[in-house]
Amino acid sequence: MAEALKNFYDDEVLLEIGTLLSTILSHKKPKDWVQEIKRNDWKKLELKQRIKRIAEVLSDSLPKPFPKAVSSLLKISKVLEEKFPGTQRFYIIFLGDVVEISGIDYPEESLHCMEKITQIISCEFSIREFLIRYPDITWKKMLEWSKHSHPGTRRLASEGSRPRLPWGKGIPGLKQDPKKTLSILENLKNDPDEVVRRSVANHLNDISKDHPDLVISIAKKWKGKSENTDLLLKHALRGLLKQGNSDTLSIFGFPKNKSAKISKLELLPKIVEIGKHLVYKFEMKSEAKDPTLYRLESKIHYLKPSGKFSVKVFQIEEREFFPNETKVYERKQSFQQMTTRTHFPGIHKLEIIVNGETKTKAEFKVSNPKTRK
Repeated sequence: MAEALKNFYDDEVLLEIGTLLSTILSHKKPKDWVQEIKRNDWKKLELKQRIKRIAEVLSDSLPKPFPKAVSSLLKISKVLEEKFPGTQRFYIIFLGDVVEISGIDYPEESLHCMEKITQIISCEFSIREFLIRYPDITWKKMLEWSKHSHPGTRRLASEGSRPRLPWGKGIPGLKQDPKKTLSILENLKNDPDEVVRRSVANHLNDISKDHPDLVISIAKKWKGKSENTDLLLKHALRGLLKQGNSDTLSIFGFPKNKSAKISKLELLPKIVEIGKHLVYKFEMKSEAKDPTLYRLESKIHYLKPSGKFSVKVFQIEEREFFPNETKVYERKQSFQQMTTRTHFPGIHKLEIIVNGETKTKAEFKVSNPKTRK
C-alpha cells in the first residue's frame, strides 16, 4: 500500500501542488517547486520520505521566524483543501510536517496552526514531537481540543495521543502510564462524530495491550451509557475478546459455560495448496436451558519457517441460540500469499472457539503449488 501511495506523487500532482503554492508564495514559480522537491533522489524516497521532502521545501520558503509564516501557511492550507477533496486529501498530509519543521521552537503558534490544519488533514503525527518537547502546554491544549466544536480537532486530541499510534513517534512513558489521556477519552466517549469515536476505540485498544485491567474497568463504567458508546467499546476491546478474556466476554454478555457443543468438524481439502482455500464445516448446538449468547471464532496456527506458529483469530458469528438449537457453519479461509501474511508449507492447526473456550481442533497440511509442465 505504501508503495502505491508513494507513486501518487507523480509529476502532475507535484506541479499542481507547486501551482497552488505559488498563488500564496508568488516569489517561486510552479516548476521551481517541483524541481526543488524532486532533486536527483526522488525515485529512491519512500512515502514518508517524500512527504517530509515536500514539507521541508515548503518550510524553507515560508517567512521567518515561524510566527510570520502562520498567516501564509493557513492560506496555503485552505487553497490545498479546495483542490484536493475527499480521498485526494491524503496528498496534503505534509502540512502537519511543515508545522513541526518550521514551528518546533514556537509551540503556541504551532498548536494554533495544528488546531486549524487538522480540520483539513490530520496532524496526528506532527503533534507527537510537541507532546515530547512541551508536555505541559501541549497536554493542556489536547484536553481543550477534546471539547472543540470541530470533529477534526476533537479527533486530534484522541488520535494524536494514542500510546501506540501506527507510524507515530513514541512518546516516552505513555505506554507505561497512559492515565493522562483518560480525561480526553472521557470527554469523547459519546462523541456525535463516528470518526472521533473510532479513534477513541483504537486508543483504548492501544492501552489494552499493556494495561488490560485498566481498559476493562473503563468498559464496565461506560457500558450501557449509550448505543454509540457500546459500539465503541466493542471495537476497543476487540483484542481482549479475541484473547478470550473472561471479564471482557462477560461485559458483552458471553457466558463461560459448557453448554456449547461443536461436532462434525470437517476440513477440505486434506492438503491445501498455497494460493488456494481451506473450507471447514462444523455443527454448533446449544445445550443451555435458556436462550444464550455465543461468540464463535476460528483460530488458525500458521506454521513459520522457524517451526513456530503465528496465530490469527477470525470471528465467525455472534448470535443468540435457543435451547437445543443447532446450526451448521461453513467457512472458507484463503491461503493466497499476501503482503501482510506469507504462507509456508507444513502442518497447520485449526481451533473452533466458543465464548473464549476451544471446543474442538484439527490439523491440516499446507503444500507448495503443484508444478505444471
